[in-house]
Amino acid sequence: MVEKGMSEEGVRILKYLLEEDSEVEFRIRTGTECNRKGFGRVELLDAAGKPLPGGRVRLRQTGSEFKFGCNAFMVDQFPEAEQNEAYEQTFAAVFNHAVIPFYWSDLEPEEGKPRFERHSPPIYRRPPPDRVLEFCDRFGLIPKGHPLCWHQFLPKWIPTTVAGFRSALDRRMRAIAARYADRIHIWDTVNEAQTRFPLLRPDIPELGDGYVDYAFRRAAELFPDSQLIYNDDRAWWSFQGDNTASFLLAQRLLEHGFRLGGFGVQYHMFDTMLQEAEVPLRPRNLLAVLDLFGKLGVPVNLSEVSVISRRSLGDGDRFQELATEKLYRLWFSHAAVEGITWWNLVDGTAAYAPPGSEEGENRLRAGLVNYDFTPKPAYKVLRRLIREEWRTETEINFVPGGDNRFHGFYGDYDVEISTDGGLVRRKLQLSKGARNVFLFRLEK
Repeated sequence: MVEKGMSEEGVRILKYLLEEDSEVEFRIRTGTECNRKGFGRVELLDAAGKPLPGGRVRLRQTGSEFKFGCNAFMVDQFPEAEQNEAYEQTFAAVFNHAVIPFYWSDLEPEEGKPRFERHSPPIYRRPPPDRVLEFCDRFGLIPKGHPLCWHQFLPKWIPTTVAGFRSALDRRMRAIAARYADRIHIWDTVNEAQTRFPLLRPDIPELGDGYVDYAFRRAAELFPDSQLIYNDDRAWWSFQGDNTASFLLAQRLLEHGFRLGGFGVQYHMFDTMLQEAEVPLRPRNLLAVLDLFGKLGVPVNLSEVSVISRRSLGDGDRFQELATEKLYRLWFSHAAVEGITWWNLVDGTAAYAPPGSEEGENRLRAGLVNYDFTPKPAYKVLRRLIREEWRTETEINFVPGGDNRFHGFYGDYDVEISTDGGLVRRKLQLSKGARNVFLFRLEK
């Protein structure tokens, strides 16, 4: 397929992602139906617990069980109040899941003085966790903390010995748990252990062998009710089947009894990825990677997603629109995947670059909206998929002793029940793996 206005580079990259493959399309179509939807049965009872003679049940989905997320690093980061309100509204109009920054260097630049509180000294792209939780509460977003342990973004004061590092990490995790363990139940526990390269990077403090084990062991003790995730950016373009390094790391954690609750697979369209575009963009390869990590038996998250629209692609917005829709459809359909998280909602707000510019990472133009919050085509695609196509509205004519089932996407529903006795409203949650039998007793 050749898109009008697309550069030669854009055409080259897209040809892999959009190639015709009836088997892949079958997997996406049937996977969406089988893995993201289920049946629920409704029973209408009178005050005595006996089935009603009849009624009409209308169901309208209001929320998704699947986690459609984005990092929330720009809460209160714009100069004007109107911009900050626009950011929150634009975010919540699509997403139900938010990533809260816990980067150590910016959360605790001064030892013993973490920036937890709402009015902490400002640091760009690092809003205090208390403030981001307010945002999550306002819009009903599921929060995730990112990350507890990473060899990058360490404060300048961090000890250089293994024992000193472990002691400081323990204090950090205990402080975070004391404040947030009952409010944030998803944590990227260790981030990108495959990229440390200790023999080549003497600038990184000595973490010591077994630091991944240590972090997961302490997290399991301090966050007993949380999902603990290992997150990596080397998950699949170094794909070697079940000898893939990050797969072996996760498998080892499970075999040694660590509470690994999920695996994060990053998908940043940086130049290093696109040099071998056939590997990361061919749908069969993407499915092979998800099939591999599905063998772990823990949920997979597309944990950091950047789909570019940079100027050199020609019509970059069109490129981003087509790539985003194909990728989300494929990821959403796979049984192993429980969530997808976009990285940087707004163009001009990426790392290592002046805000509003097209310098540094901002040149990738991987946001879903422009810096003035006007939506790009990819934003409209996701809003249509997430809020319209992947939502269910249906109704049942209730018959006592009948089938009385509905089929819909997993998530929260508003229920409107009409009987001879009048109209009542209820709620239900259709959930994957649950019994999904809903008994509504209607009082006179």
